[in-house]
Amino acid sequence: MPGSAQQPPLKDALLDQLIGDWVLSGTVARKPTTHDLDASWALNHQFVRMHEVSREKTDKGEPQYEAYIFIGWDAMKSQYVVHWIDVFGGGFSMQGYAAKLAGSIPFVFKSSDGDFYTTFTFDAKTKSWDWTMDNAVKGKRIEFARLKMVRKPAGAPQQ
Repeated sequence: MPGSAQQPPLKDALLDQLIGDWVLSGTVARKPTTHDLDASWALNHQFVRMHEVSREKTDKGEPQYEAYIFIGWDAMKSQYVVHWIDVFGGGFSMQGYAAKLAGSIPFVFKSSDGDFYTTFTFDAKTKSWDWTMDNAVKGKRIEFARLKMVRKPAGAPQQ
């Protein structure tokens, strides 16, 4: 953007806990699933870039689900921002915001047909993350996904 100054690298202890190679498992739409996920700092250390790929395959041998997720900090709004881009295409790509809390990042994706909630909660004892995803229908949250993200063992092959 013309006139915009480059921001210093983002320093965030909670986001630092996302960096690494992970296995994400649990349920999506009440169906069991397992995904591989890698996360690293990207774009001048402004965003954590997460690449998520399901182990489940389509009949063509492609992953059933794949997403790129970018989590950063919106200094103007003093909150986290997330850009979620996945295999469902541009009509389903989402941008959400979350307050800065100790140990969790509760994103809200605003939509005219009901908000969507994705919360990442860090467990400092186990160094793992819990993900919850819920649709809002007439003001009531309906479970969409319950997932746990654990570090992939060192030397484990990428899927």
